[in-house]
Amino acid sequence: MSDPRMGDAIAVLEQHLADCPEDRETVLELAAAYRHAGRMVDAAGLLARRLENGQPDWEACRGCVECWRETGRMEEAVAVLNRFASLYRDRAEFWLLRGQVLEQMGDWEGALREHALAESIAPHMAEAHYRRGIALMHLKRGTEAIDAFRQALRLRPRLVQAQVNIGLVLEAEGRGREAMEALQRALALDPQCAEAHLNLGVLHAEAGQLNAALEHFERTLALAPDSSEAAYNAGVVLAEREPERALRYLRQAVANDPRNLDAFYRMGRIAQQRGTWEAAVGFYRKVVEGDPGRDDARLALGLCCSKADRPEEAIEALRAVVARNPGDADAWYYLAVCQDKEGNFTEAREAYRQAREHGRGAATPREGGG
Repeated sequence: MSDPRMGDAIAVLEQHLADCPEDRETVLELAAAYRHAGRMVDAAGLLARRLENGQPDWEACRGCVECWRETGRMEEAVAVLNRFASLYRDRAEFWLLRGQVLEQMGDWEGALREHALAESIAPHMAEAHYRRGIALMHLKRGTEAIDAFRQALRLRPRLVQAQVNIGLVLEAEGRGREAMEALQRALALDPQCAEAHLNLGVLHAEAGQLNAALEHFERTLALAPDSSEAAYNAGVVLAEREPERALRYLRQAVANDPRNLDAFYRMGRIAQQRGTWEAAVGFYRKVVEGDPGRDDARLALGLCCSKADRPEEAIEALRAVVARNPGDADAWYYLAVCQDKEGNFTEAREAYRQAREHGRGAATPREGGG
């Protein structure tokens, strides 16, 4: 435990609960302390015992479910909700909580049903409309999702995330201008909304407005320095005109999220364009190691290995591409070139033939023997 004071507070509460096991407030306070310390399973177990031994208690029920959710133990969360359904079925909050559990389980139809029940019980609860909008959004029912978010905003006009989500739905539907307007309205509600800045940057980039896009990505990073997506997009915007600056952002992107394979790929592209083949090989290898199905990176890896005088690695990479995608004329062509350089003329001829067959008309073998 990183904070000794929290450990001391927990010890005091545990002793008090041992002395007064029926003290509801101590149970809730100790559960909150466990959660603050990251001890979610302990908090869930404590609240579950309270529910088993005490009187019906909505706060303990909700807290127990939330702790199981945070640990990813969804079966336990569902079991608690099912056990107390008859007691709390008239509470909108109960159905909202059930809906959020189903969201986490990926059951968006079920979540929509539960959020709709919450909405019917408490039509003036903004959160119910908002959660229904989230479910509709994931079900690709954009018009209904926008309507639900607008209802939430009518009830809670400063619910910024609802306005952001309207922009995201419009963006997904290809309605770029309307999406920009929606996200600008989100910024009017909260100029510090990093998500609105990020998505406005994406829309400006798609429209070719690169300076405006970069401004929004940099604003996102000022508000959320750990945003790998914002750093990556800033790097993409700058890649052609300011590659050095682009590399700084792309390095920030992978520092924030080492799984951002697109950032490694972009760094590989910059290194390849500069002719720094060893650096390019390193970046592309990161992509292929992270996602063996990335044939674009494997093809580039093969080409750069060839340029870096690593013919065996180049041939291995290119063979893997054509094994997965026999119709890739470029991979066949570069494989032929590598085989040709190695003096493997029979293999080279076959690879050139495959390249021609799949559309690389200029592919011709070099004559001669080893």
